[in-house]
Amino acid sequence: MNKIIESCNTPEKVQAYIDDHITYDPYREDRSVKQVIDEGRGECYNGALFGVACLKAAGYQSSIIELFARGGDEEHILGVYKKGDYYGCVAQSKFLGLKGRQPIYSSIRDLAVSYMEYYFSYDGRYTLQSYTSLFPLGKYKNKWLTDPATVVQIGKDLRSATHHPLAKSDDPYYYVASDRYWKEMLYIPPYYTIPKKYLNAKPDYVDLAELSKIK
Repeated sequence: MNKIIESCNTPEKVQAYIDDHITYDPYREDRSVKQVIDEGRGECYNGALFGVACLKAAGYQSSIIELFARGGDEEHILGVYKKGDYYGCVAQSKFLGLKGRQPIYSSIRDLAVSYMEYYFSYDGRYTLQSYTSLFPLGKYKNKWLTDPATVVQIGKDLRSATHHPLAKSDDPYYYVASDRYWKEMLYIPPYYTIPKKYLNAKPDYVDLAELSKIK
């Protein structure tokens, strides 16, 4: 574990490791950083904690934030870091546009807003509603590196943290265009149903069977 963490000593190396060596797995969120490395699997939350572990070891100010969605859509967790006066992040996701960001954002809010036009559900609705401030991990004493129970507890505490609004729960929904929908899609869990309007517009190069596989 330590060798991998030490080798991923820049945000670019961290994101590359996530993309190349950590398969998106929607069925478990309780993996410790060690388990993510050993098993090569992780959900967005696990990928964010992995990223924070690497970046903190490399001397970056780093922690996680949660992006919260409305209408029953899933939350998204980012591993945020600060470089100079600006914020960037690393991320694991089943959508291309929900991956990491370069350190060009002057506030956490600006970073969160950059996800709004990419944050849509499988039925096509744009759903990003709120975000947290940087979440303090110090009290967990790095147990999340090896202890799944601590990972679960951090997830619960993060959900209970104050969320800053970007949209109201009763705001009208807008829908992503069909071409954008398919360009952003990296993985579709088999338990989701794709609306007909998007299926009918699916490009020939998109293989639904491949998108539904955990590789």
